[in-house]
Amino acid sequence: MLFMIAISCSGCTDGSAYRSGSPDESGSLSSTTKLKILYATVEAGSEAVVNAAENYEKQTGIGVEVSTFPYNSLQEKVFTELSRMSSEYDLIAVDTPWMPKIIQHLEPMTPFIRQAASTADLDDFIAKLFLDSSVFDKDMPQRAPLGMDTINLDRITAAGFDVWSLPIQSNVLTVSYRKDLFQNEANRAAFKKRFKRELSIPTTMDEYKDIAQFFTRDTNHDGTIDMYGTTLMAGKHEAGFVDYKSFLSVFGGKLFDEKLNPVFNSESGVKALETYGSWILKDKVTPADVLTYTWDEVEIAFGFGQAAMGMNVHDMNLHPNLQGGQVGYFMLPGVKNGDTLVRGPHFGSWGLAINKYSEHKEAAYELADYLTSADVQRDYLRFRQHVTRKSAYAAAKAVLDESLREYYEVLGRSLSVGVGRPRIKNYDQVSETVQTAVQQYLTGKKDARTALDEAAAKVDQLMRESGY
Repeated sequence: MLFMIAISCSGCTDGSAYRSGSPDESGSLSSTTKLKILYATVEAGSEAVVNAAENYEKQTGIGVEVSTFPYNSLQEKVFTELSRMSSEYDLIAVDTPWMPKIIQHLEPMTPFIRQAASTADLDDFIAKLFLDSSVFDKDMPQRAPLGMDTINLDRITAAGFDVWSLPIQSNVLTVSYRKDLFQNEANRAAFKKRFKRELSIPTTMDEYKDIAQFFTRDTNHDGTIDMYGTTLMAGKHEAGFVDYKSFLSVFGGKLFDEKLNPVFNSESGVKALETYGSWILKDKVTPADVLTYTWDEVEIAFGFGQAAMGMNVHDMNLHPNLQGGQVGYFMLPGVKNGDTLVRGPHFGSWGLAINKYSEHKEAAYELADYLTSADVQRDYLRFRQHVTRKSAYAAAKAVLDESLREYYEVLGRSLSVGVGRPRIKNYDQVSETVQTAVQQYLTGKKDARTALDEAAAKVDQLMRESGY
């Protein structure tokens, strides 16, 4: 179902998607006015949100129009609308990296939250996710928010922050795997004989590599490898940056220090890149064309049975022709640091933000509050939406589909340890620079140390040019 809406919305570059009429809203909206939402397509769960908007209209009589755009078109549309101070859209879907660039054009939600009856519901959001995607200092958006396990609005504002969006969809790097292959008795016996331990879900990167090596094989005995242990998103793309950033985190590295100096060329950064590259170049546990893979190609390769495991920011399914195939999920493995297992999967979220130039800000907030509410998020589960509330994940434990139930359990746990993106205005430039360094190493043009050192020097210059 999600696949179908992705196709239908990908062509909506004129913003046409869902339209309806609107009666009076206690005098605040005219009989012909509609609340308008500028939203993404499948990457932010558009099917679930459009359905919820329809329900909102039925319940309140307030008209809602949801205009959907694929990611790149949406980013361009958002920046254009806000730069010209357009009041066309009341609510805007914001991917976290955009916030430092556009925060001056958004309306802080804190006053509306304080006035709303649902203020206490903030503590139902996953705290780490809410803080990363929604809590910013308008004048210094690069500032990291306070750490807290439960959202406390008073603490947030006392520290100089405001709430700028409500999280509606979350993404985090997880691993899909062929549960049927893991449970196969012949595979289990062969793995135990070779590695002297049970074939089970890996918790460390070393264990993951062993399993990837085990499942890399010639299944039809024609002399050619036709199944690989894992996929990676190793193309020069944002997906490749997500992969490297996750490896960097589990090896204990960071992109920047507290003063926004680039530090990804540390020993941890070099180790992360060399490990990532060794799976492709030395161990050859990935498909041969993996240097072209993004999240789309990974899904195709895994779905057609070319890999036993695959990393992606959403759940993956098998093609119907793979009869007997069963998909399971587990958290991205970590790296042991003494007795501590360090995990750091990439994560990020979409939030609903109020356009500063909207003529219906209060009504816009009420709509955003509804679309991200606990009851509505529980309904989102049937659309496989990546929900953002604790109560929605608790409700997911009752989902009948075992595979989906397992995915939500893994997604929720992964979000609690995920590592977000840097809060910088020039995020795209930084990502592009790191992507280039990773590709230079993977294609043999530079060693890992040289590639990362040169990239760090360029990022340092970019940061200075951006005023950091």
